[in-house]
Amino acid sequence: MAKKLLLLCCWLFLPQVLAATQLTLYAYHSSPPFVINAEAETGLNYDLVRALQQQLGDKYQLQYKYLPRPQLNARLQAGEPTIVLWANPAWFSNKVQPYSWTTEIFIDRDVFVSHREFSGDLTELNNLAGSTLGAIRGYSYPGVNELVEQRRVTRLDAESDKENLARLLERNVDHVVITRSSFLYYGRQQHYLGKLRIVGEPYPAYKRQLLLTQHYQNLLGAFDKAINELPRQEFWTARLELYGLKAQ
Repeated sequence: MAKKLLLLCCWLFLPQVLAATQLTLYAYHSSPPFVINAEAETGLNYDLVRALQQQLGDKYQLQYKYLPRPQLNARLQAGEPTIVLWANPAWFSNKVQPYSWTTEIFIDRDVFVSHREFSGDLTELNNLAGSTLGAIRGYSYPGVNELVEQRRVTRLDAESDKENLARLLERNVDHVVITRSSFLYYGRQQHYLGKLRIVGEPYPAYKRQLLLTQHYQNLLGAFDKAINELPRQEFWTARLELYGLKAQ
């Protein structure tokens, strides 16, 4: 009798296991706070996938994969099923098969950071004239691009925010442009604490959302519901606080 009961339980549970939909969530951000330690799987990329998994439950099985932006672009251009973390419609478009976009996870923006001793401000991009700016290689900054072309600003590219901030501390650049979320993380670290400050936010804020290709349009409602619950999830709010961010 006990054996029959065990078999019945296994039979009832098996369809639920088989019904779980496997989903890979891609991210092309590899710097803090999005990736802090890849081996230890710490950072917002990993935290968001875990937080969403909590909200979505057993119906979906999520996994995270890092993909550099060029490879991600190639994947999207090839029309492969894709879900992208932290994206925004201004950076991705597909007129033939438009992407679906979830509600925002949080608001971010590009900011300018300088030494604490810098007495000016960069609320106007023209205030950069005559300076050396640390930026991320391959990134485009409207307004700054024109100043560089006019040779009114010298742009020094780096591979990471950490490299840029090191140059700023060593005074090899006058200012750096960095996402606000990244600076809030770095600014809390002992190495940078009290030494740097935000001196300008001339760019508009933008939403960080999930991009879903047409293959996953039917999942938009489930992801929106999960994201809307995140500000009330203890795990997620604790992780945001750790990185100096706030729940929306």
